[in-house]
Amino acid sequence: MAVGACFGLATAATAWFIGGRLPFPSVPGISPRYRYLADRKDEFDTVFIGSSRIRHQVDPQQFDAETATQGAATHSFNLGYSGMWMPESYYYLRQILALHPRQLRWVVIELMDYRFGQVEGQPATARSVYWHDAKHTAMAWRLVAESAQSLPEKLSQLAGHARLFLERTANLGRGAEWLQERYYPGKQKSDMSWKQHGGFDPIAKSEWSEGARADYAQQIQRFEHAGSKGNVRPGFADALRDIVGEVRRAGAEPVFVIPPTVRVEEKLEEGLPGNVIVWAFDHPHEYPRLYQPELHCDPGHLNEAGAQEWTSLLAQRLAELARKR
Repeated sequence: MAVGACFGLATAATAWFIGGRLPFPSVPGISPRYRYLADRKDEFDTVFIGSSRIRHQVDPQQFDAETATQGAATHSFNLGYSGMWMPESYYYLRQILALHPRQLRWVVIELMDYRFGQVEGQPATARSVYWHDAKHTAMAWRLVAESAQSLPEKLSQLAGHARLFLERTANLGRGAEWLQERYYPGKQKSDMSWKQHGGFDPIAKSEWSEGARADYAQQIQRFEHAGSKGNVRPGFADALRDIVGEVRRAGAEPVFVIPPTVRVEEKLEEGLPGNVIVWAFDHPHEYPRLYQPELHCDPGHLNEAGAQEWTSLLAQRLAELARKR
């Protein structure tokens, strides 16, 4: 038993030692953006982090042009990617901060709670494994434990995160991945058109049927009449405090944004920790243009025209904040 324990400890220590020296893992869609920014880390002073509602809805080129006209010039980059929310988005942001970008001043983060069931119970992928270090696995466990799910659901999801943590810790497949990246980088092909737009992936305009319009109008009405979620869960609040502190220690200011949405569970303005900047655009009566079907490709995402409208509002807000400071 003692020999087995020693072997296990030695294996774990070796895996930890090697893992800390491996480059950022090869994750489809995400790694190219990370490496692009890493090669130019001192060029940008503003980054955007979040899900598809950042990736498809924030145009850095337009953003920079508008902040420049308002006397608060920026040079920004969009790191958003589909399905990226906490804990993954916080892990990703911490990897960016670890690059020590010297010019970073603003970090715009989509304010979004964890969505359960998107990772747990699914086959492991590079995307689901790469962010499961000890800190962010513990974050996921706490969020699961504090959720309103049944005990069997919680246990299943806790076990799923534990499995992903062990796979990440063991560095399974990282050796072959490292060799391929080092000696055969040309073998990996992916769509890099986002480079031309600073990470922005616009969505083309689509036609809405009369039924879809009516259904969307009903969703907006239900959303407006729904009450706020109230105080956020302690685990979510602590995660917010931690990431805010780390961004500020890096010399930048975090700004959290809530995009236009009709998901009631995303009403998160109330009960947040103090001293957190939140720009909420989930008010149909205050931002009626952002809720027009013509500016959406579906109820949850703005098309390219809608992205231009929202990007303009974000640029105005940031310019105002910069002038005050």
